[in-house]
Amino acid sequence: MEPTEMTAFCLTKSSEPYWIQKLLEIRWPTGFCCPACGSRQAITITTRRLPLYECNSCGKQTSLISGTIMERSRTPIRLWMLAIYLHSLPKGITALRLAALIGTTYKTAWLICHKIRHAMAIAEQDELLKGIVRINFAQYGRPYNPTVFRHPQEQPLLIGATMNGNGEFTHIKIKQAVEECSYPQFTCPLNKHPFIHKHVDPNATEVIAITLKYSKDRNRHLLQISSCASGWINSTFKGIGAKHLQAYLDQYCYGYNMTRKITDRALDPFSHLIHLCSSTSATTYPELIRKPNIQPKLRVQYAYHLRSAS
Repeated sequence: MEPTEMTAFCLTKSSEPYWIQKLLEIRWPTGFCCPACGSRQAITITTRRLPLYECNSCGKQTSLISGTIMERSRTPIRLWMLAIYLHSLPKGITALRLAALIGTTYKTAWLICHKIRHAMAIAEQDELLKGIVRINFAQYGRPYNPTVFRHPQEQPLLIGATMNGNGEFTHIKIKQAVEECSYPQFTCPLNKHPFIHKHVDPNATEVIAITLKYSKDRNRHLLQISSCASGWINSTFKGIGAKHLQAYLDQYCYGYNMTRKITDRALDPFSHLIHLCSSTSATTYPELIRKPNIQPKLRVQYAYHLRSAS
């Protein structure tokens, strides 16, 4: 982000009371609503750093940030909003840079970044690929091995996309191909393919999946998008290991898909991401560090070519 953008954002929108009121309006546009019983009558407790609402009907106390990615965080709301703003920009931001900007430890900034990526991933998993769908093998990591054999440092991926009538990809998903790599040659029929089962609408008009690494039918456009995602990860974050790679792929896909949505209608990426983060439950630091180090089996599996059209 340019220094002028940072200065303007900090000077005009960094007041803590401003963002507390803004978050209140985003969470409850028509006034507080108890998440337990739905009552709109509550007592506001203002002796704490953030407002606390005690329902008149059931007595449940609800914090302003409960049920959001900010739950149980001691970081001021204005710094959360700055972090969300920076993540809504195409370039993104590293945890090291964010820590310097908001004055927190690296661990706190890293957790904030991953909580925002978690909200992006949740939003993306609910939107399936529809209509005309194209899927292709891809990979992340160097050095690349110019054979069908996978190098230990290569991370196999599958990239899928919804294609419109003009041949343009309007929605993409890039996933680590862990389950797919565990299948022996030609044992996974199209209707049981893990990627298709999880990420493609069952009523899709046409699904063509090319999973052979050097197939003559591979989709060059999809490979280019995957290459751009890898380039973005490497240039911004200086490379990512297998354990957390999926979070960064989800962030790239979220940004790509948001760009396509903006061209279709008036949509502010920052506002959209704020709403998303305020309606997504938080992930925790122990949950993030307990994630398995995703490594597909090193035995060679010849990829397969799947095709379905109706």
